[in-house]
This record gives sequence, C-alpha cells and structure tokens, in this order.
Amino acid sequence: MFDGVIPNSDWVRLITVNPAEALALHPYIGRLKAGLKADITILRARDDDANKSPLATRLQDMQMVRIGGLLLYGNRAAVNRLRPDRCESISVRGARMAVCVADAANRVQLGKQTLSSMRTRLLAKFSALAPWRRRAAGSVAYHRRATRFR
Repeated sequence: MFDGVIPNSDWVRLITVNPAEALALHPYIGRLKAGLKADITILRARDDDANKSPLATRLQDMQMVRIGGLLLYGNRAAVNRLRPDRCESISVRGARMAVCVADAANRVQLGKQTLSSMRTRLLAKFSALAPWRRRAAGSVAYHRRATRFR
C-alpha cells in the first residue's frame, strides 16, 4: 500500500491517534474508547484485509456516519429504521442514502431547515454559480462547465 512507503498497519494511526497526540488532544479523541469523543463512519467491506478495505471504498459504500453518537447519514433503509421520518432521501452514485440535516432541538438560527430547503435557497441566490443541476427527486448530478484556455 502506498508503494511500501507507509506500512499497511500504520496508515489508520496516521489519521486518528497521531493527530490527536500531536494536538495534545489524545485524552479526549483519537481512539474508540469509553469516555472519549468519537465520530464513527461505517463502510462496506471491499477487501478481506481490514487495513486495505477502507482505501478501496467509494462514496456509495458509506453505510452510516455517526457524529456525537447521532446518526446523520447512511444507507437509506438503515437510517429510516433508526430515525424514521427525520431524514431526507438522496441518491449518491445510484446508492439510496439518507441525510439528517434538520435538528428540531437545535437552537441555532436556521437549525431546523432541511437539505431540500437549503438547496432551494442556494439555487435561488446563486443559480449562475451552481455546479449541480437537478435530475430526479432527491438526486443531484454534478456537471462541469466547459473551459477554454487561450
């Protein structure tokens, strides 16, 4: 992996424990351990080797993302079972996913808005700059503008 520059067993530490230690935050983050803060991403396995599998994943392989213990994104069926009627359906490269944006308990201004309402407001205000176009309900496709260099 990485042409032998980084051993297979070391790369996960490079993005978890090492930065936490470098920032002197290791008593609080950097490992999955009782009492520590953690955001967790669950991915579909792409290789039998646990060190290689995450590097082979694609966007649609993300099964769940939990931030502060709260499920905010993932496979539509799983998210709808765990958080019924609280999340919006989206399509990510053909995969049926769900994202939970609105937070009724959040007292932050606009904290209750949905992904759909954010998209509508952004497109209304910045339609000429939008790098996406609407396809089907709940699906956003990215398109590139042709650019010529002289």
